[in-house]
Amino acid sequence: MMFTGGSVNRHRKSSSSSGDRRQANNERKRHTRTPRYPEVAGYNENQSKSRSPRHQTMAAKTTSGNLDSPVPCSPGATSITPLMSSFSVGSDEDEFSLAFGRAINRRRGAVKHQRVHSVKGHKFVAKFFRQPTFCAFCKDFLWGFGKQGYQCQSCQTAVHKKCHDKLLGKCSGSGINSESTIYLRERFKIDVPHRFRVHNYMSPTFCDHCGSLLYGLYRQGLKCDECDVNCHKKCQKLMANLCGVNQKLVVEAIEKVRKGSIDNRDSPGNALNPASNPAFALDFNDLPEEVSQSSTYQGFQKSGRITPPATTIPRFRKYCVDDFNFLKVLGKGSFGKVLLAELKGTEYYYAIKCLKKDVVLEDDDVECTLIERKVLALGTKHPYLCHLLCTFQTESHLFFVMEYLNGGDLMFHIQNERRFSEARARFYGAEIVSGLKFLHNKGIVYRDLKLDNILLDFDGHVRIADFGMCKLQIFLDRMADTFCGTPDYMAPEIIKGQHYNQCVDWWSFGVLLYEMLLGQSPFSGGDEDELFWSICNEKPVIPRFLSAEAGSVLIQFLEKDANKRLGHRFSPHGDIQDHSFFQPIDWHALEARRLEPPFKPNLQHPLDTQYFDKTFTIEKAKLTPIETGILQSMDQTQFQGFSYTNPNATDK
Repeated sequence: MMFTGGSVNRHRKSSSSSGDRRQANNERKRHTRTPRYPEVAGYNENQSKSRSPRHQTMAAKTTSGNLDSPVPCSPGATSITPLMSSFSVGSDEDEFSLAFGRAINRRRGAVKHQRVHSVKGHKFVAKFFRQPTFCAFCKDFLWGFGKQGYQCQSCQTAVHKKCHDKLLGKCSGSGINSESTIYLRERFKIDVPHRFRVHNYMSPTFCDHCGSLLYGLYRQGLKCDECDVNCHKKCQKLMANLCGVNQKLVVEAIEKVRKGSIDNRDSPGNALNPASNPAFALDFNDLPEEVSQSSTYQGFQKSGRITPPATTIPRFRKYCVDDFNFLKVLGKGSFGKVLLAELKGTEYYYAIKCLKKDVVLEDDDVECTLIERKVLALGTKHPYLCHLLCTFQTESHLFFVMEYLNGGDLMFHIQNERRFSEARARFYGAEIVSGLKFLHNKGIVYRDLKLDNILLDFDGHVRIADFGMCKLQIFLDRMADTFCGTPDYMAPEIIKGQHYNQCVDWWSFGVLLYEMLLGQSPFSGGDEDELFWSICNEKPVIPRFLSAEAGSVLIQFLEKDANKRLGHRFSPHGDIQDHSFFQPIDWHALEARRLEPPFKPNLQHPLDTQYFDKTFTIEKAKLTPIETGILQSMDQTQFQGFSYTNPNATDK
């Protein structure tokens, strides 16, 4: 056996002395010890639990190079080594192999993932069923050799390959308040829970959810008292509220209605009818009553012209909740909802953010809410920031009336398109840079830049939204120290608990630009601790298919030293606008919104919400009430002075 490294380089013989064996063992231990990790904000060598086992394995098996240097290895990426700093984006294959070949010290088996068919939240994969199984949709037996059908990886629903795209129910962990139940309740008014009881089966019976046998001698499973559906006890929580509903018959009926409506649209008499021509409008059955009866939609039916969302409010006066009709839900969270609304008696429509006062008080976010209002009002002066028109309140809610950005957020588009071209990412990135520089010049640190908070307007330009994390009055040497933000986008100085300034936004912008170009995050981890360790220690992988300019700008934005990061006023890389990646951008034309966007939303009608998550848009547009006891106990004085009408956003 041959030892390499150091002064040990000899053959071991069977007649060697015990002293020689001890010396060889000592040399082996010295050259295979685990490398030390740099101490970073609680991520030191004594806290091995904060690093994944994969990090430790990679470090222990590295037997060449400097053994005392950190050997970061991101989960899912094996190409990160201590030699990353010597790797240039434009290097050829020989240099790439030289830089990364040393970490490969063992054979690695090939891995091929099964093809996943995503349908309504289900993740179906082809499977060979070892025991008799029945389809959860058509109730027929799964015949055949090999892989007879599909099974969902999440909820174990078993179906034929021909049936997997016909299921009514969405996949979920709980059928009682699941996406499936909400979807069926809002779209088809179906919300009938099963009434299961433990049952003794006298003959072989199969589960109507996963399709497999109900095994056992007695009390084998559950049976619904109303519709006689059978299931395992483990499958009860996964079944949607479809008691008495035959999914197969419902799907067949929907197909007949759909074919009939298509035939009617194709007839010559309906060519100019907006209700029957898909070039003018969607099917009326797809529109809630509130939308179809709104002034905006009725005006569209008469003219056939899509009017852009209102950027102003008619009069400078105090507004209240009774002035608006709520039409659709655009988004929802623990804070409250974002609703599509119309000003009564007009064709002005807006997005209204509704915050529950009890949640604001409970989270001690009153100051953050007032800061958000101030920054939103300031954003009216810039073309790439979300515009606030007015605010008002009720006893239970706070309301922000904002411009409706009907192109959806970048997260929605990335999920549909996987990644953007460099030209498209450059265009969006340049407009975001313009918006961030405007905020920074006003002494504002944004701190929550991410795909979810970048929306597209009617023309396809970006808008930065959601200013609840902003910090004001950060000028010169004044710094912030609050630990806040979205973990994947946090800069190393925030994680380490250091003081920071606007440079944290340029780190977040680097992560966002990486996600737009590659469709994945530059850092990852099995939990939050591993993610933070990865951000503080690892370098992102720059694939070869990116241009040298794109790779360079990503590396400079994701510089861990804030003073050297691109965007810092004293950065050695210069100004962002002078970087070669942004060379094709005419910044003067961009500031004046004269550049043509690479993508323009294709809207069917003014109130179209196709670029928003259907999980939200199918819900009824109404406010969530607050319990009377909580309402009476709230201190309303903290919200004095919240109501506001923006004088820069009124017609008269």
